[in-house]
Amino acid sequence: MMDGTSTISRSLQRARGAIRTTFRNGALDRLFHSGSAKALLPRSYGTASEVVLVNTAGGITGGDTFTYETGADASDVTVTTQAAERAYRSNGDEPARLDVKLSARNGANLHWLPQETILFDHSRLARRIDVDLDRDSECLILESLVFGRHAMGETLSQCQFTDRWRIRCDGQLVHAEALRLHGDLERCLAHGAGADGAQMMAVIVYVGPRAEQIHADMNSALGTVVSRAAVSAWHGKAVMRLLAGETMTGKQDLANILTAIGGLQVPRVWQ
Repeated sequence: MMDGTSTISRSLQRARGAIRTTFRNGALDRLFHSGSAKALLPRSYGTASEVVLVNTAGGITGGDTFTYETGADASDVTVTTQAAERAYRSNGDEPARLDVKLSARNGANLHWLPQETILFDHSRLARRIDVDLDRDSECLILESLVFGRHAMGETLSQCQFTDRWRIRCDGQLVHAEALRLHGDLERCLAHGAGADGAQMMAVIVYVGPRAEQIHADMNSALGTVVSRAAVSAWHGKAVMRLLAGETMTGKQDLANILTAIGGLQVPRVWQ
């Protein structure tokens, strides 16, 4: 101010982003994006439409909010990310929030295949994934976590991460996932009951009428992977869990497993 006083805002700038896409009868029906979130629709030579999510903020930190929504009606859709998501160090107590909402109807195939999420030291991230599909449709959800920037010599010592998944079929809850990382993570991640020293973990969940075949496809690929992985199937779903000693090894193993799944189109951006 001209009188020598000054007013300084102590609130930090926060990133906000939202993407909503809908596909109907194999064609794009709706596309909306705002803020620091952009959706790309690259030309695909497979049967599935592909949506590539871009975080133009370059990462996510405490107080940021992102929402991704995709609906598929009688369509084959694969959603991925342009690059790994980075959860950066947070200076406050407020976590970053990432909400994913997916729906599939009338024989749709909707696959959520983002690249890995990297947790930086002292990051705070709360993620929710909600999936709603009918009996004639299928979904395959993949999420992978990297514990710190190992190429930079970083050790993940403190972090706050919560992950909540809910998958419903015809309104009935058929699968729930919950993960919470908090406190002294070095000891937790090194422990045999934790990550057992792994640099990366991943979960794949399939729900749909081809559960037994998907289980067989993924199981056939386990003999070719270096990471520790196991897959099981029951009640119309197949679940695979993976722990990788090195991030690049884990990414390659995931690509091999996805490639083995019949009818699944691995995103080209993964290459």
